[in-house]
Formats: sequence, C-alpha cells, structure tokens
Amino acid sequence: MLAFHIGGENAEYVRVTVLGNNGDGWLPARIEIAVGAFGGSYKSDLTSMAFSRFAAELRELYRTVSGSAVFTDYEGQLEMQLACDIRGHIRLKGQAMDFAGTGNRLAFELNLDQTNIPPILKSLESFLEEYPARAV
Repeated sequence: MLAFHIGGENAEYVRVTVLGNNGDGWLPARIEIAVGAFGGSYKSDLTSMAFSRFAAELRELYRTVSGSAVFTDYEGQLEMQLACDIRGHIRLKGQAMDFAGTGNRLAFELNLDQTNIPPILKSLESFLEEYPARAV
C-alpha cells in the first residue's frame, strides 16, 4: 500500500510503499528515490508513529504556509525535512541510507510548492486509517 509519494510521477520524487504489517508498529516498506541522475530503491522497516507525526506536521505546514514538516524513522534510513517559505515554495532536503546504521547515504533535495501537499496528505490519511499509529 502506498504510504506517500512526493514530487513528480517519473522523476524527482520520493515514494514510500508499505509492504505489510508486522503487527508490532513496525512496517516493512520499499523506499524509492529518483533525484537528478540518481535513482534506486531499498527496503526498510519504518514505524507507524513516523507516518503519524509526519502527517500532523505536514497538515500544519499546509494550514499556515510556514514552518516545516519532518519525516524520520527510528533507524535513520529515511530523513526528510520539508520547509515552506511565505510564498508557498517548499524545499525538501533529505537523506536516505540503504542499511540501518552503516549503509551508504544519499543526500537529496526537491523543490515543490504548497499545491503538492494535499495529495500527500490524502495518501497519508488513507494509509493511517489502515495502519493507525502505534508506539513501538
């Protein structure tokens, strides 16, 4: 199940797809990234709380058109900060790590605007209905 997709359809995007539910608040996921000349995917285990926090912060960023929203998982395999300026421009700065703790790292940036936020929120809200936040 798609948790969220940020950016373009075929390029300049980050996509997180949950592959199942371990029943313990941890969700196996596939993370796909296509930025500039780089593209790839890797598997990670993410917590349902990470999605819930991100959705809440993203909702507030969209409402106020200011501040930032952060997605970070417990093991640091995907970290993203979306920061909004007064004109509604959003800069996503992120880092991906293919193996928890000792993996290779990819730093990336995407430029978005506030109109990109509603579809991301819609995906996250649908996702959280199926996989409610659960402390681990």
